[in-house]
Amino acid sequence: MPYIKTDEAILLERSRRYAHRIFLMRQMGTILCFLSISSVLHYLNYSLFIYILLGINAFVWPTVAYLYTKSKQDAVKTTNMSLVVDAALGGIWVAVMGLSPFPSLIMVAILISDRYAAGGWVILKPSLIAMLVSCLVMWVLLGFHVNVDFDSRIVWCSLPLATLYIMFLSVLTRNLAVQLIHKNREFERIALMDPRLHIPNRRLFEQRLSSIFIQTQRNGTHAHLMLLDVDDFKYINDTYGHEAGDYFLGEISSILRHFIGPKDTPARFGGDELAVIVVDRSNDEILILAENIAAYIKNIRLQSDEHFSASISIGIASVETAQTVSEWFGLADKALYYVKRNGRDGIQIY
Repeated sequence: MPYIKTDEAILLERSRRYAHRIFLMRQMGTILCFLSISSVLHYLNYSLFIYILLGINAFVWPTVAYLYTKSKQDAVKTTNMSLVVDAALGGIWVAVMGLSPFPSLIMVAILISDRYAAGGWVILKPSLIAMLVSCLVMWVLLGFHVNVDFDSRIVWCSLPLATLYIMFLSVLTRNLAVQLIHKNREFERIALMDPRLHIPNRRLFEQRLSSIFIQTQRNGTHAHLMLLDVDDFKYINDTYGHEAGDYFLGEISSILRHFIGPKDTPARFGGDELAVIVVDRSNDEILILAENIAAYIKNIRLQSDEHFSASISIGIASVETAQTVSEWFGLADKALYYVKRNGRDGIQIY
């Protein structure tokens, strides 16, 4: 049984959630419309048969539309089509009410705003056409009947539609906006994190490096940039495979996250190149930290070779020795290059 959802499964789940939201809003809207429209039907002395048709529209149609949507593969497309049908039905009832101003304007406004909120102009355009055509046809069939009277009962029965539905639509829109914000933040986090090592990538590393450099210039705080490069990493990949290389880097990432403080930032800015921005540490403390990290890395073992051992070269630069961010990074890189040139497996600080 797969533990990762396929794209098809994710899309199907989203489309069903969309259809369910539309069902809930449609059911609420038809119930509130039933109250408003029935008050006009009572004022115009319509027969029981028209009330029955209104009841079917209000209490049966939402469920039928929802069940039909669930039975289709493309639930979003089917739901959007049902929204157009809703608009057509709304146009019919506007004509039946004789274009009664107060309830008709409220219904039309809600139908327009609801359709636009659901899918923008793509849904609104066919909905407007369907509503206008159905209203015109029914109005012609009813002999161009017009009802412009204002009855207090019609007003009172239409107020819930004018208030409650708009309130619920606002709540729904707000919830969707909050979900979208959370999703965007999650996507941004994913875009700024290395997916394998679960630490910041080069993009976030450069942002943090610039931010911390500015803070040190303003507040006079201490900071060090530590660059780490795995010695003979190509040999590890060629000998044990890329999976072993990824595992080794993952273990290094775990070690870094174990030793650094909450204000420090580990990052991967290259294939086997890692970095740590360390704040509020003295030169002696940063050297001890680097030695501990290097010692733990030497104890990493591969499952395919229990005698495996690898070392790491570390270059460190204090922010106090640099005038710019690029100079700070350049000094750390220079320190790393010094270690690599002098036999690797060492630590150098500038």
